[in-house]
Amino acid sequence: MEPTAATYGAMPHTVAFAARFTRAVLVHDPGRLLVTTATLGPGEEPCLDEPGNPTSPLLPAAYVLEALAQAWAALTGHRGPPVFESVEFGEPLAAREGVVQLRLTAAAEPQAGTAVVTLRGEHRGRQVTYAYARLRHPGAGRSDVAARPVVRPAATVPVPTALPVAPAGPAGDRPPGAWFAGRSAHRLRYREITASGCLVELTGDGTAGSLAAVAGPLVLGDPGARDAFLRALRPWAPDTVLQPLGVDRIWLAGIGPYEQVTLRAVRRVQDDEVHRFDLETRAGGRIVERWTGLRLRLLPVRRAPGPWPAQVLGPYLHRRLAGLVSRDVATVLEPGLRRGWRRQHTALAVSRLLGDGTTVRYRRDGRPEVGGGWWVSAAHGAGHTLAVAARTPVGCDLEPVVRREPAEWRQLLGAHLALAELIVAETGESPHRAGTRVWSALESLHKVGVTAFTPLTYNQDTTDGWVLLTAGGWRVATCAVGLRGGPDELVVAVASAN
Repeated sequence: MEPTAATYGAMPHTVAFAARFTRAVLVHDPGRLLVTTATLGPGEEPCLDEPGNPTSPLLPAAYVLEALAQAWAALTGHRGPPVFESVEFGEPLAAREGVVQLRLTAAAEPQAGTAVVTLRGEHRGRQVTYAYARLRHPGAGRSDVAARPVVRPAATVPVPTALPVAPAGPAGDRPPGAWFAGRSAHRLRYREITASGCLVELTGDGTAGSLAAVAGPLVLGDPGARDAFLRALRPWAPDTVLQPLGVDRIWLAGIGPYEQVTLRAVRRVQDDEVHRFDLETRAGGRIVERWTGLRLRLLPVRRAPGPWPAQVLGPYLHRRLAGLVSRDVATVLEPGLRRGWRRQHTALAVSRLLGDGTTVRYRRDGRPEVGGGWWVSAAHGAGHTLAVAARTPVGCDLEPVVRREPAEWRQLLGAHLALAELIVAETGESPHRAGTRVWSALESLHKVGVTAFTPLTYNQDTTDGWVLLTAGGWRVATCAVGLRGGPDELVVAVASAN
């Protein structure tokens, strides 16, 4: 049986920083090596959380970072937050049915104030590595002056003064638990959500989170705020669980507390299911925290999408279309459609995609054009405007799912009714959703010049509510989604060339 506390070479076991994860010392060679132990069990920590799966609580990554920082502080004696480098997250730290025995090992490196820290655990007799990183004092090594990153500014959209501009994110009230299932008291207000990241304001009460209430001193400040940084990325990919894999570097100006911060997350690289982000947090106009090279794996949750706010749907469609039709189709769904203002709403939505100064012209057949090598299309319905933009021909449509009598569907779809019946047989969805898919697909094809006489055939369906169709040299991706504050079921169709 492993001892609960010990010393190394008869050295005293008192450490420079005794906190939640460093109180029980196994090995201590001051300035060289420190090994501590702690336990984690279900219901022990208020911060444990696993979205959508309460039977498998996880210790959030932000709390894992605090554990690493506590070991570094206990070994080196430094106060204030360290710089994290080469952070790697292993298996998620879960406390399911039993207690997890944790072990923190901090080994000093030749450079003063620098240590490699590893968090391991034993669960049901199995040894698991949860995280490791290189931590150093901000004064050691290269300069830690925070350089201003190059980020894409939010587009300034020219809008007629009589046209109301919808907010760029959900309302200021805390979003529902499906997005932010944690215990943090921080409220989030989105100023921008795009396919390449988000801009969000986080407001708290300025006090430390739950871990501090039960664990005493903290090295990094409120881990609940830092956990909210990661949770703020969920609307960017609301159909997935974002699993942190690692971070190249984390720099903190201090530990706060900050009553309000602005977080900008920018996606830099995508490699299959792994996405790399840079995060920058500002408080009072200055940079207070920066994450460089945050790697997230997108884990599908296999459920029908929504209901989501309109501003979330555009980035979702952009990302899924890239994987389904191998086309980069920028997409936005703009709420607040006003009768008689369709062209103004189209101009607003297209400007969201292509930026300030975009001029939308119309051909005689009513199709919008912008020039510059861009193809655009727009559709209006259910109080919203859908716009898409791509470097190749593209068409779109959106339709609320409406219940109709069989005779009405037969009259509306004509020869394409058999396709709707096939979709019902393949997916098990209602005839009304399947019929709406077919009608919306035909409308999107019409906008790229494909006639209704072109055969439209079933290709495949996915577990998250997509059905792919083909018509000659064209592909049509259709999605059924729920809109918050809108129709329970809305079908979006996007047609693009093969």
